[in-house]
Amino acid sequence: MSKNILIRCDASQSIGLGHITRCLVLANEFRKSKCKVFFAIKNNELAIEKIKEQQFYFIIANDDNFDYFNWIEKILSEKKIDIFIGDIRDGFPIELITFMKNKNILTVAIDEPSDYAKECDICFYPPHAKIDKTKYKGEIYQGLEYIILRPEFYEKFEKKKNKMPNILVMMGGTDTYNLTLPVVKKIDTCKENFEIKLILSEKHKDLDLLNKFAKISKHKVIIYNKVENMAYFLNNIDFAISQFGTIVYELIIKNITSVVFLNKKNKIVGKYFNNYPIEIINNLEELNINKFYNNKFIINQRILDIKKNTILEKINLFDSRKGEK
Repeated sequence: MSKNILIRCDASQSIGLGHITRCLVLANEFRKSKCKVFFAIKNNELAIEKIKEQQFYFIIANDDNFDYFNWIEKILSEKKIDIFIGDIRDGFPIELITFMKNKNILTVAIDEPSDYAKECDICFYPPHAKIDKTKYKGEIYQGLEYIILRPEFYEKFEKKKNKMPNILVMMGGTDTYNLTLPVVKKIDTCKENFEIKLILSEKHKDLDLLNKFAKISKHKVIIYNKVENMAYFLNNIDFAISQFGTIVYELIIKNITSVVFLNKKNKIVGKYFNNYPIEIINNLEELNINKFYNNKFIINQRILDIKKNTILEKINLFDSRKGEK
C-alpha cells in the first residue's frame, strides 16, 4: 500500500498531547508501508514540535480569515490525498467528509465524538466509549484492539522489584488541571517512604516549585521532562497516579495499580475499569494515599493483551474493497 494520507489533529495546553501522540504512532506505521503522511494542524508550538521531532510533513492553518473547508480542500488537491484520518474536536465540517467521499477519498475517524465521524467510512473507538452506532453511516470498530499504543508496549516485559515503592505521578503532557504539585504534596503526608517519579513538560508552570519541593520532601523525588521508552520506564513503577487518557491502558498492560482522575465529561467511562487495578476518582479530596498503598497488588504477567496494527489492517481492507468497486 502506497498512499497519500492526511491526518487532522492538534496539540495544545488545553487539549494536551494525547491526540498528536497516537496519530504519530499511526503515521509511523503508515510510513513503514511506503505511504506519504501529511499533518494538517493549527498554529500551535506543541504540535509543530512533536511533528518535527519525527520528521513528518505538516501544513499549518492560516489564522487570518480562516476557512476550514477551503484549507482542507486545498491540501486534498495539492497533495493528492487518498486517505483522510481525523482525530480532532474543533467543529470539523461534516460537509468536508461528504466532499471527500465524493472524491473517492477514504475517510476515517479515531475515537471521535464529533458529528463528522457519523459520516465517515470507518470509525475506531476504545472499549469505554459510549456511542450510538445507529447514527453512523460507516463501519464502526470498538474494542481494546483499536487502542493506539506506542510500539514498545507490545513487547514482553518483566516487572522490576524495588526495595522502596516507586510512585509515578503523570497528569498528561500539559497537566491541564495543574494537579501535579497538589498530588505530590498529598503523597508527602504519607507515613510510608516512597520514591516519587514525575513526568512533565519542561515548560510546566509549576516546574520551579516542584524542583524546590523535591529538595525538602521526605521522599526521594525525581523529575523527568522526557522519557524515551515509556514501556521500559513503567517496568520500574509500582503505583501510579494519573489523569485519564491513553496512559490508563498503558498502566493496565503493565499491571500497575493506579488512581486515575476522571473529568466530569468522562464520568460514564469509569465503570469499564472496574475489572482492573484502577481506582477512579473525580477530585483531589478523594485521593487517599494510605488506602491506595494498602490495597496494592503487583502481578508479573500481562492481564491485558492488545494486538498491534489492527487499525491499519482494517483501513487497508476497506481501501482494497473500495478499489474493487
